Amino acid sequence: MLNELKENDIVIVADLTRISRSTKDLLEIVEKIKDKGASIKSIKDTWLDTTTDNPYNSFLLTVMAGLSQLERDLISQRTKEGLASAKARGREGGRPNKRNKKADVVELMLREGYKIKDIVDKTGLGRTTIYRIKRDLEGR
Repeated sequence: MLNELKENDIVIVADLTRISRSTKDLLEIVEKIKDKGASIKSIKDTWLDTTTDNPYNSFLLTVMAGLSQLERDLISQRTKEGLASAKARGREGGRPNKRNKKADVVELMLREGYKIKDIVDKTGLGRTTIYRIKRDLEGR
């Protein structure tokens, strides 16, 4: 629908929840509509009416934009605090490394001087996995 809007068109919505589930998305949609020279009007949420230059509507959209930014910042802050707390407890991020069942075979083949290509062919493991096992061996 947004792609088909023309200048002076009016998008009428029954309720804001019909166009967006988040404040951020709503603001982006309203901005796209305004950029096309069109307007949006909500029947239920009467404060959303860009058909007139009402400063009250602009104010509410600005407040919503600020609240949306605050929400994103708070989520980011909580995420960073959680990661720092986990790190302080000795927890590392990401999925734990699961030693491949064939790693012992790969180690033995590497020690015996097999070429990476031969190990890949015989074990069915990927080259990256073989090189990771090799790197771990060299780090011991």
